[in-house]
Amino acid sequence: MGLFITFEGSEGSGKSTQVALLAEQLRGEGREVVATFEPGDTPTGRRIRETLLHGDDALAPTAELLLMLADRAQHVAEVIRPALGRGAVVVGDRYSPSTIAYQGAARVLGVPAV
Repeated sequence: MGLFITFEGSEGSGKSTQVALLAEQLRGEGREVVATFEPGDTPTGRRIRETLLHGDDALAPTAELLLMLADRAQHVAEVIRPALGRGAVVVGDRYSPSTIAYQGAARVLGVPAV
């Protein structure tokens, strides 16, 4: 059975560093590890990330949320679910708690809506 672990935190808080350190430790113990991140760790996700970060238009908060959720759906289908199915440990840099914080609180959509 696989295991899914995520690191959450603000920009520059060391999430990517912790993902890399944990992945290295687990690989050293002989585990298959998939280190991943969102948004953007699939081909579709990369295009979504580009739109989110560098799009010319200011996105409405709901549009931003829907893009994040589209990225997550693709990410789960292409990366997370297959790895867990193989029994791998998936170590992620961000997941749903970040969506709740950024789109729910920061974009004022509200946690219940997200």
